[in-house]
Amino acid sequence: MRKLLSIVIISIIIGIIAACHSRGPMNEEDVNVGTSTSIEGDSTLYGLACDGCTDTVLVFLPGKGGDPITYNILDATKKGRIIGRPMVGDWVAVILNKEDTMVADMVIDLDQLKGTWVELVYPTVKERIKEVAIDEEMQKHMDSLVQAMMKPVEMGFSLKRHYQAQAVGIRRNRTQIDEKSPVIFPEMKHYTKWHVINGRLVLTSQNRSQNDSVSQEEVNDTADFIFMTRDSLRLRFKDGEKGFYRK
Repeated sequence: MRKLLSIVIISIIIGIIAACHSRGPMNEEDVNVGTSTSIEGDSTLYGLACDGCTDTVLVFLPGKGGDPITYNILDATKKGRIIGRPMVGDWVAVILNKEDTMVADMVIDLDQLKGTWVELVYPTVKERIKEVAIDEEMQKHMDSLVQAMMKPVEMGFSLKRHYQAQAVGIRRNRTQIDEKSPVIFPEMKHYTKWHVINGRLVLTSQNRSQNDSVSQEEVNDTADFIFMTRDSLRLRFKDGEKGFYRK
């Protein structure tokens, strides 16, 4: 029984490798293979990067089946639209050129995107502290206290398998100490899901009430990819760019 199981597993592995090395001609039907239908309006192709990928071509095995397709990515590489560095076997998202379906305008390595990304966030002094009238000696003491508390903390998010997300570095419940503190950290979103839709990163969070309970209302934050390296990720949100490093 074990021998038979081993043969089956080996056969599956060989089949995958053979598919990635295949270079059969592409027909019109293959162009649409791998299109995501899970999210309405998303025209992204999803699949595996195969052996033969370079700075000028992406050898792509569609996730929904079919033979590998070789896309021209020369312009995308020059324009910095290759997000990550696709390796053999990585799950990638591909945005095709509207005029030439053999050209990919953008490639995103989703496997490399997964992980924990954080940024250093500094607190700010509460306005009510600034407005309090105190004597010079007390002011020095207050300034010293504030200076000691003006240390950054890591905040960000984890992008996990099955498009699940989790907030990083957030205090779930505010304490009395937080209320009395002379500094305050910015609110961070409690992201629970993520997707890549038409070449943009969509992070989904759920609203929280003042007592920290979670509502069913979901809010999407959409960001454009600026670049992604092994340890750095830069995104452009509607309120500006943010840089993260891998934790």
